[in-house]
Amino acid sequence: MASQYSYLIADLRTNAILGELPLTGVSYSKKLCDSGTLSATLNLSSKFKGDPYDLTSPVLRVVYVMRGDTPRWGGIIWTRKYSSASRQVQIGAADWWSYFNHRKVLPVLSGAEQSDPTYVAGRVVSYSSVEQNQIARNLVTLAQSHTGGNIGVDVSDTTSSGFPRDRNWYGYKLTNMGDALKDLSQVLFGQDMLFDVGGTDANGRPRRLLRQGTPRLGQQGSSWVWEVGGNCFDYDWPSDGTRMQTRAFADTDGTAEGTPIAVAEDATLYPLSWPLLEGDANYSNVSDTSTLYGHAQSDQDVNRLPVVLPVLHINSGLSPTLDELSVGDDARFVVPPGDPFHTRGLDTSLRIIGVDVKPRDEGGEDCSLTMAPVLDDVY
Repeated sequence: MASQYSYLIADLRTNAILGELPLTGVSYSKKLCDSGTLSATLNLSSKFKGDPYDLTSPVLRVVYVMRGDTPRWGGIIWTRKYSSASRQVQIGAADWWSYFNHRKVLPVLSGAEQSDPTYVAGRVVSYSSVEQNQIARNLVTLAQSHTGGNIGVDVSDTTSSGFPRDRNWYGYKLTNMGDALKDLSQVLFGQDMLFDVGGTDANGRPRRLLRQGTPRLGQQGSSWVWEVGGNCFDYDWPSDGTRMQTRAFADTDGTAEGTPIAVAEDATLYPLSWPLLEGDANYSNVSDTSTLYGHAQSDQDVNRLPVVLPVLHINSGLSPTLDELSVGDDARFVVPPGDPFHTRGLDTSLRIIGVDVKPRDEGGEDCSLTMAPVLDDVY
């Protein structure tokens, strides 16, 4: 039986459920270490009851995707567009990570900033040898400690990745909180992060969660298997050589000749006819030299050959079902020999970093999986 979807609207600050909207054309996504999004249409037919202006108010309102009785997605409405000609409201939303993209890494302010223009620049948020999952929890807790800043994201899980970090965020930089979280995840052995929804509380309100890996998120046990012609309808295989780096530079704060720059290079590629290709990235809040070299090594490693971001279009009704799989899971992807592109066939390991779902109005859904970038050398 095809799963039925419903869409709840809640208040951002209190999480009080305000109503249910008959949304159509819904598409939502979950992403690892980034913000998932939702788009949908509200048709204002004569049967619609309620205040569409209030229920779709950007920033004030939250939309929850319910698959049966299970919360599948939640996020903040950021955009809407009403057309009086079609009597439709186009809605754009993004999950809780998007909220922290609108916050700065700052300690709770005392009020002195109202009269002292140098006050904010002199503030600092600092951690020395603190486990990286705890740093992320601390950052989210700090953001929610500011007046008006608590959106009810639960950070009570006690997962640990076992990697201590040193981090300093200076007020004069006005660092974006979302970027700070992403930087934590992108260092060598950085943890997976996902802002998600959990089961409903006693009042029927979905819970808002920060989930972290140890350092990876994913299922326990063997990998899921998708095979073209079976539980996978078709696939996309986009290859990109524009980001390839045989030599990677990572720099941080410094002045002219005193700027620290770490370098990582794979010289074994040159005898194989690959050319020297260079790239750079700035990690402005990194003060530890080994961490900076870790960034350079990580950047070079993930970009050392052309990469592919495979997308699998799957039958979510066959095992593994949409209820079973999760962002961060490991997968085995099988293409039988005779495929028009992978003519010799393919059997390779992949990892899910994004799930895109389009619920059908008649029930059920279309589902595609974005897999982690893999080097285009599967043969």
